[in-house]
Amino acid sequence: MSGLRSEQRQAEAALAAVEPLPEPREPAPRRSRRRWLAAALATIVLGGALAGGVVAYLDARGRVEEESAERTESVAELEDDLGRLRERLFSLSAQNDALRTRVEEAEQAVGEVEAGLGPLARRIQRSVFTIRTADGAGTGWSAWWADGSTYIITASHVVRGFRVLDVRQGERTRRGEVVANDGDNDLALVRVSGLVAAPLWQDPETLGRPRAGDQVVLVGSPYGLEGSVTTGVVSRSSALEIQTDAAANPGNSGGPVVDGEGLVAGVLVSGAGENVNFAVPLRRACIALREC
Repeated sequence: MSGLRSEQRQAEAALAAVEPLPEPREPAPRRSRRRWLAAALATIVLGGALAGGVVAYLDARGRVEEESAERTESVAELEDDLGRLRERLFSLSAQNDALRTRVEEAEQAVGEVEAGLGPLARRIQRSVFTIRTADGAGTGWSAWWADGSTYIITASHVVRGFRVLDVRQGERTRRGEVVANDGDNDLALVRVSGLVAAPLWQDPETLGRPRAGDQVVLVGSPYGLEGSVTTGVVSRSSALEIQTDAAANPGNSGGPVVDGEGLVAGVLVSGAGENVNFAVPLRRACIALREC
């Protein structure tokens, strides 16, 4: 019994002398795995940042392109507006020039009326000529300038049968050529090379329209007396003829009948004596002599 106990004690002592085994631990993570996880995380973060940057870039680019398109459209609209303003400015400038010319003409006419018929008659005289042919003489007057020539209106019967004639004013004589002849209205057109006198009818729309009772001036070469002036009133006026009591004699035919504003109203073509004389309204010259 005692021997059994003794063996038991020896076994326990032997067990006590043996060191206990350490408790098992989790294995430490490998460094390569950590690095891989860190790299993956960095890639994810960088990818997200890049994606956000791309989205922001595309959004900003879209806004820039949209604003650029709007600016281009605005510039085009401004250019259209500018073009219309330029056209309007040119139109107003042309209208202003035309209005200025009319105002100057009106001021001149008013000044002549206020000063009496003397200044008016002297101005008209400078544009009136004696027309001479082998058959006799009549009157013509500078109507308009064009292409380096002066176009003179006279009566058809003054130049009938002639192509070339003499146009005289004072001591100067020029060669004239008949370029149009309207026998129905007793009007003819003579061309003289060069600008020889101020025109009295440069603008075809600017012409006198006298009424009965209006005062008129006649300038012509009665009996060859160049630059003679007579005055009178309109006795009757129609689309076909103007009747006046202003004195006229042979040689006056073709001369201008001028109203109080200095505008040519007609062309003297005949006289019946007793101061009953007739003129063709200047508007009739638009039938065959010029475009009006």
